[in-house]
Amino acid sequence: MKPKLVLISMAIAFIPRAALCESPLGESSLYKDLARDCQTLDLKHWSHPTRSVLEQADIAIKKVELCNHDLYPVFTVAIKYDPNGPNDKYYNRLFVAMAEANGFHSFSLVDTNFDMIMNIAVKGKHEIVVDYEEFTREEKP
Repeated sequence: MKPKLVLISMAIAFIPRAALCESPLGESSLYKDLARDCQTLDLKHWSHPTRSVLEQADIAIKKVELCNHDLYPVFTVAIKYDPNGPNDKYYNRLFVAMAEANGFHSFSLVDTNFDMIMNIAVKGKHEIVVDYEEFTREEKP
């Protein structure tokens, strides 16, 4: 039986791009505060339930890093749907499925299509808190 999500709270979800303070990815709160000692995985040999969730959501996986003694995954991906657009249902389903596939542990998504970092704090089986942060890149992929 799948757990029911009680609460998904979001920060900075619908603030216009120009109003946000963008920083380079390496200077973001993700790599300054949340993720340490990250190791990039070989995608050819990487197998994990989160991979199936991302692929079923039609999300291109660019890179996967395991940080904080292999306990905190950072997924660099290309998502087709704007996190600031009218896509709440899509993202809510994605966050719940990813949390479940990741054993109800926190994780981050770095979306290269919209230059958005989504830090997903999983607080048990019934609460997910999403923090959004925009970042800048020198080049688009």
